Amino acid sequence: MPAATLAYALWQEDYPGAWQFAGSFTLTLAATEVLKRSTRVTRPDQSNDQSFPSGHAARAFASATYLHRRYGFEQAWPSYLLAGYVGYTRVEANRHRWTDVLGAAAVAGVSSWWLVDPSNRQRPALSLLLGHKELIVQLDIALP
Repeated sequence: MPAATLAYALWQEDYPGAWQFAGSFTLTLAATEVLKRSTRVTRPDQSNDQSFPSGHAARAFASATYLHRRYGFEQAWPSYLLAGYVGYTRVEANRHRWTDVLGAAAVAGVSSWWLVDPSNRQRPALSLLLGHKELIVQLDIALP
């Protein structure tokens, strides 16, 4: 997800946004590692004491919260679904608890809301509609 998020900003020629994502993502990773090593919460599978917060979820939520802050919720909600799925898989794999996932989302959110400025430029809007036995994908692009 982080690579796709960075690629999206670059594809949009939003270079300031790409730099802001890089900074926010780096801060999220650093804060996650500091928390893992200082809180020393044992994982549910007892493999080590670095459960809180979830690093995988932090990376995924860093992408979603950046997209939300920079481009709006309309652009971010699919990424929030994916980030939630990443958190779900970490809990189901018995590597984390939901509190670890929520902590990761909070770290990523604080980082994005602190370091990322909202963009004033129009962006394409991606819509996913689920119907009975169908999935409709719509991409709306505002042309100059």
